[in-house]
Amino acid sequence: MPISWATTTIDEAGLREDTIVVFSSDHGDMMGAQGRKAKNVFYEEAARIPFLVRWPGRAPAGKTSDACLSTVDVMPTLLSLLGLPVPESVEGMDLSHCVRGEAGPEPEAAFLQNTGACADWEDGHEWRALRDKRYTYAIYRVDRSELLFDNVQDPWQMENLAGDPRYQEILNRFRRMLADKMRSLNDTFEASTWYRDHWTRDRIILRGARG
Repeated sequence: MPISWATTTIDEAGLREDTIVVFSSDHGDMMGAQGRKAKNVFYEEAARIPFLVRWPGRAPAGKTSDACLSTVDVMPTLLSLLGLPVPESVEGMDLSHCVRGEAGPEPEAAFLQNTGACADWEDGHEWRALRDKRYTYAIYRVDRSELLFDNVQDPWQMENLAGDPRYQEILNRFRRMLADKMRSLNDTFEASTWYRDHWTRDRIILRGARG
């Protein structure tokens, strides 16, 4: 449904002030960037997606936020906007203050996770990554190779800074941050077929890391 048609219909029904409209999308595709054509990667073209909120009188029009929003943050944010309780066990963070244009706590970075080529259960493509307001850090499981990009100075992510001694402190900070995040999620960074054997049956997901 086109967003303009949806909002027009809501307005005509007299529900404008009582309806939160969220516009977002699935992953992006690389379309040739970095020599890649599809998804399942941490580069900006695939990882960054829109997240627009319309709520007249509550969400200031034209107000932007650079908070590192992740999928797990959507549910607690919307629940809070609606005045509903957020479960204590929720993984994400309530970022409703960002929608309202107010200051408040934010995630230090967005956590990105790929458990491999799950369409074919092919091992060797697994990675984990973090994206904060400036840098993207990623590590591959198969050879523990690392990547670090300065998205301000290098928005096309053409220069890997992981081997540059001038960025050693930043690299170490991301290593610690990622280790802490994975530990909190019981993420043991397994091969793709491990998730097939432990988390699924007939391609139906049975459990997650916390299950």
